Amino acid sequence: DGAKPPVVMIVLDEFPTDALLGPDGRIDAGRYPNFARLAGTGTWFPNAHTVYDSTTKSVPAILDGKTPEQGVPGTFEGHPRTVFDLFGPRGYRIVSSEEATAVCPPRWCPGAEAKGPNILSLLNAGRPERLRRFFRAIRPGRPSFYFKHALLPHGPHLYLPSGKAARAGADPLPDSESVPGFYDRHVTNYNQQRILLQIGFVDHEIGRMLDGMEKQGILDESLIVITADHGLSSQVGVDNRRVASEENVDEVAPVPLFIKAPGQSRGRIVRSYVRTTDVVPTIADVLGLRMPYRADGRSAFSETVRRRRSLVMVRRDFGADIKVPAKVLERRRRALLLDRLKRFGSGDWASLYTGVGPNRKLLGRAVAEPAPKRAGKVRATIAGARAVRAVRKRSVLLPTQVAGPVTGGDAGDRRDIAVAVNGRIEAVSRTFYLRGSRQESFAVNVPEVSLKPGRNRVEVFEVLGGLRLRLIGDA
Repeated sequence: DGAKPPVVMIVLDEFPTDALLGPDGRIDAGRYPNFARLAGTGTWFPNAHTVYDSTTKSVPAILDGKTPEQGVPGTFEGHPRTVFDLFGPRGYRIVSSEEATAVCPPRWCPGAEAKGPNILSLLNAGRPERLRRFFRAIRPGRPSFYFKHALLPHGPHLYLPSGKAARAGADPLPDSESVPGFYDRHVTNYNQQRILLQIGFVDHEIGRMLDGMEKQGILDESLIVITADHGLSSQVGVDNRRVASEENVDEVAPVPLFIKAPGQSRGRIVRSYVRTTDVVPTIADVLGLRMPYRADGRSAFSETVRRRRSLVMVRRDFGADIKVPAKVLERRRRALLLDRLKRFGSGDWASLYTGVGPNRKLLGRAVAEPAPKRAGKVRATIAGARAVRAVRKRSVLLPTQVAGPVTGGDAGDRRDIAVAVNGRIEAVSRTFYLRGSRQESFAVNVPEVSLKPGRNRVEVFEVLGGLRLRLIGDA
């Protein structure tokens, strides 16, 4: 039905959107080809930003276009008129999958629960499977509105750009992605790499969706909207990286926003300061539909939005709004981008591993085979070592996170380390102590391509003076 095109709306979660950018400020097509594909065939809004920093209020704000209010639950009772009322009365089939809220009402989503799901349980299991199941539901036929809120690239960060997982089971350093890990630069670098890799996973999955729609002949005619609920700070030495403040708003507020209109094939960049409350009014505008209720947002293509010259978002405690002039925000975001590019590279995944850690001259160096025997009391234990001994080509597991405890050293000791995979040094770092812990630990990511099918050899070395290596652990 040409008058009723398929509509696909995806809200991602905890997405630091500037991670998508290359040195030229555009989408890094080398790492994220499918987000670049969206930008090349749709409209990209690089200055889009959230109006709130917490999922259970930021997602409903996207769905109803209204500014969050204190005490209002993320349910259809708290949000009685939403995007679902834009399509349901027009005969659209509603396919909705919410992972933190319960906004779609029973009149459009029969059997809908009045209470949101258990977010923690959904974070810890089945995220790729649920996303892929949603993509499989997109098909030709009756005009349909497809909505998915996916808890990605939100942590735990274990997925890879190939679509595989870096580990099975629990994180060997479970506190490294929470407050105890926020106070160490080496832990932060390790986690920033994991976040970028998981964004690569999301890109891979978006590509699968686009390919599937193209194969079914519905990609061109569809309206596709992809955004996120909020970003994430990378600050070191803080207790919270999610609550927005004047100090971190340049990372927490910006979100991705891509809108491909029906029949659109040429990319366009609109630099207006679009808010997440503008998404539903923009959908109505693009499709020529009348909003069935009054929203706070406006179409992203409206003169009202074009005239905005600042970022405005509601503070977590509903105190005075956070406001940052556009020029100030853009300067701060550019400085953060340059720092990220220096540390984590761009254009390919190989450069992700070459800009952080001490003794980077060791990267790529061959080590003796077999490696020299361990000397001294210090031992590094690789968690999940069994996985590297039998890598299977068709398995979803590719154990690229090499981490674990270091024992035998004196209290408070820290040491430079190098990790070799199959006789080649692939990562360098320094041991650390999670805040409040007396356990010396290590953690690095190694490239997917460094592991081969079958048996692999992974070695952890302490780096001594003159870049000499002393083996302290292996698998």
